Amino acid sequence: MKQKTIKKGGAKFSELTLGIDLGGTKILAGVVDATGRILGRGKLKTPFQSDEAALTAALIAAADAALSEAGRTRDEITALAVAAPGPIDAANGVLLRANNLAVKEFSVHAALSPAFPNAATTRLENDVRLAALAEARLGAGRGASSLVAIWVGTGVGGAVLFDGKLWTGRNRNAGEIGQTQLDFRLAQPGKIDGTFEGIAAKVGMVRYLRRKIDEGEKTVLKKVILKEQSRLRGSQLQDALEQGDKLTQKAVARSAKAVGMTMANIFNFLSPELFVLGGGVGIDLGEPYLLEVRRWAEAFVFTTELGSIRIETAALGDDAGILGAAIFAREPGERAS
Repeated sequence: MKQKTIKKGGAKFSELTLGIDLGGTKILAGVVDATGRILGRGKLKTPFQSDEAALTAALIAAADAALSEAGRTRDEITALAVAAPGPIDAANGVLLRANNLAVKEFSVHAALSPAFPNAATTRLENDVRLAALAEARLGAGRGASSLVAIWVGTGVGGAVLFDGKLWTGRNRNAGEIGQTQLDFRLAQPGKIDGTFEGIAAKVGMVRYLRRKIDEGEKTVLKKVILKEQSRLRGSQLQDALEQGDKLTQKAVARSAKAVGMTMANIFNFLSPELFVLGGGVGIDLGEPYLLEVRRWAEAFVFTTELGSIRIETAALGDDAGILGAAIFAREPGERAS
């Protein structure tokens, strides 16, 4: 792709896009050129319990770190987008709410536009949808005509793409697969119990492990699980598994079964060409977890005579959110500016 150059004050600079991935624990920012190359990265801890002002400052600081590494300035950014967790209003650039962030009705356009005066667009979309967009264009899903992404991490997110384009549906938030009810005995509106997320994600594993600890079962993760406001890391899960911790093995097995079963349900109904598995749990636990997911998916699929279920792990790592945001910032569609 030929880079566009823009004159400013007699100088020329290449068209640059800023992609920001706002997560529950960290903010990743990247300066991306017109060919999809990341020129600089920035990383900050997310002030997840703070107000809008603190979050805005952190987003800009992460962006500045990426710009510094790239040797560029804010004035050189011609478009930007933020990938954020939770339901969003993409048309107005507003994060409606997020389970792991204190802010609500957070306007990305109002927060970031003043800092980037030459950005023609300031857009917002769900983080997993944008990570899936990057995987569809540049990663594991390249060339797939239909793709369903499932990201298993602190929570569970998802996305649906046809011909490399996001399908957002009637409410513009299609893909919230984590809210699928898997256990009707526990299902209650607005509650995590019985949901896919409540079983497969780290928040679900923590609830399961805490319940089993209360029942007297032992685990090397006891201190982590019982610590107030503790956040279970994928590396801690992996360490517990390597130590042969039986209770952790059960929690991870429940997660893999829930992922495989959910993929089978989607395949039975929609039959996408490809599933892409990502997220902290999906990636950090590696090949053994993927094999278990595939085993359960194949067990629950109704028919494979004319086509089998295909599942691959995400290929772009932490860059997926940045690249997806950068792609989204450049493309036509509803936008806040």
